[in-house]
Amino acid sequence: MKFLKTFVLMSVIQFFLISTGFSRTLVITDSHGEGSFGAELVALLEKNNQDVSLFAVGGSTSADWNHGLQQIWGYWEHQTGKPEIRSTKPVTPKLQTLLEKLKPDVLMIELGTNLIWREISSEAKGEIDRMLETVRTSGVRCFWVGPPDLRLDKEDRIPREREIQSILEERVAGNGCTLVKSWTFTEFPNVGGDGIHYDTIPLIGKGLSRQWALDAYLRTHSP
Repeated sequence: MKFLKTFVLMSVIQFFLISTGFSRTLVITDSHGEGSFGAELVALLEKNNQDVSLFAVGGSTSADWNHGLQQIWGYWEHQTGKPEIRSTKPVTPKLQTLLEKLKPDVLMIELGTNLIWREISSEAKGEIDRMLETVRTSGVRCFWVGPPDLRLDKEDRIPREREIQSILEERVAGNGCTLVKSWTFTEFPNVGGDGIHYDTIPLIGKGLSRQWALDAYLRTHSP
């Protein structure tokens, strides 16, 4: 009888969570997620009854999340109901470990910007494929939020930005994740900021970051 009551209670709780739209969402990002973009995304997800685990590692690419590599550009960890963690020189959590431990219903990946700094190698492309294989194996519903529009001051990086977009279109879309093409609905101003991080733009930067988060959220949570 005690077992039956427990089973009924758990069934009621599960039905309530499903009916109210509650789900577990895992978000992994590069440095964009450490600022206003990440904070706004967390707020939107939690407002929509989602238990959020966000891990932002500055400077990270797919390779860092595949292999648990150390980075030097900062770290923000937010898990609903727990104290936040910020640090420097973090060891990037492995995506596979996070998926196994947290068992999310939804995965959001915001990566790609950090491929801009050097020629994009076949190994870098392979790391994207490896990440997508991890996603497919887990069966989690996945959205890959691509890099926003950038303002690149060095001409050798401009074609690389287009290459990153092309690589994500070829590899991500329909291959385990839905691709959100952030570069099509964001615009980095011609002056101000560092050309990469919207938060660095005086006066309007944080608002632009929050708008990016809202637009990305709407594209991943439309009916």
